[in-house]
Amino acid sequence: MSLTLYLDERSWLRHFAETEERFPEFLPVIKGNGYGFGNVRLTQTALRMDKHVICVGTIEEARTIEQSFSTVQTMVLTPVLTSLTEADHSEGRIYTVGSFTHLSHLVSALDSLQGEAPFSAEDGPRKLSIVIKCQSPMKRYGFSLTQLDELHKTLKQWSEASNIQLEIAGLSVHFPQVGMSDEQKKTWFTEWISATKDWDVIPKDFYISHVSSPLFQQLKTRHPEYRFCMRLGTDLWLADKSFLSTKSMVLDTKPVQKGERFGYKQGKARKNGTLVFLSGGTANGVGLEAPSIARSWRDWLKLTAFWGLSMANRHLSPYTFRGRRTWFAEPPHMQTSVLFFPNGENYPEVGDELPVTVRMTTAHFDRCVVQEAEEEMAETARALP
Repeated sequence: MSLTLYLDERSWLRHFAETEERFPEFLPVIKGNGYGFGNVRLTQTALRMDKHVICVGTIEEARTIEQSFSTVQTMVLTPVLTSLTEADHSEGRIYTVGSFTHLSHLVSALDSLQGEAPFSAEDGPRKLSIVIKCQSPMKRYGFSLTQLDELHKTLKQWSEASNIQLEIAGLSVHFPQVGMSDEQKKTWFTEWISATKDWDVIPKDFYISHVSSPLFQQLKTRHPEYRFCMRLGTDLWLADKSFLSTKSMVLDTKPVQKGERFGYKQGKARKNGTLVFLSGGTANGVGLEAPSIARSWRDWLKLTAFWGLSMANRHLSPYTFRGRRTWFAEPPHMQTSVLFFPNGENYPEVGDELPVTVRMTTAHFDRCVVQEAEEEMAETARALP
């Protein structure tokens, strides 16, 4: 059977609408594994909510989404340093530029395109739409204030080039999630707006991430000549998880005796008990964890405890049964996980579903069940004569 994502669609769409009220004209971010929902489902939802401009992580994601959804326009958030195709200068595609290298590569790659139907002089210059990434305390790619004079000159030079029509969509910034107050962010905006206010090559559009709703409203009031547009990914799709649940199906159970070998690595059972086989493994993101940062002595103690258990080949699983975390019998397989329940403890039966905690940004579910749709179908069926 399947590792299943259950989605309360009505609550999900209500959250989307409430987000629009807090951040009018925001751009949804759709990238990677689609935050666990899949990029196709997220794009369908964005279009359903009248969002036709979306942000994607990579140029490959832009190609895939634009091929499947012809009415979607994309902003590529990760700088592009690979070759381009004729389709990559499609109308509405916006590229992120965070360094002179990024800008030079895009212009050169677009200029050197040799497709089946290359542009002729009559076609006019090729269009290249970009957004200028500004450096934040994250220190991830982006231009610094000290580079602005050189950047301004470079943009004007490229804008005047005969073979490339450079269209600048605006400025963008990606703030850290923690460690920067609203006052510090306001100071950052003041410095950048002051430094670029007289530029004639950049429209007064700011694409921003990780800004609170109160600060967003303050920026709009303080700088009415600018259009501030939020880009929302995690805060849109995963900030409220009350409308989703993740569960795994029990596929089989097998008794095992102390000392009996089992599994891929033929480890020995420590005691008599039951092996429980569930859907979901490494291919689904089960058992995969991102590095964590220890910020206190409690974090150190917790990490030390997990390290000690790992040395003894004891690993807590993300599956819960009757409100308690369970233990892996061995590391997860590609699409199956194995739990161990000692004799005397209750264990789930074949066909039961167990809640499982997964990192949504690495999870791949076998199926998604939209509960709202199923409930409506059930109500319709009950109403039939």
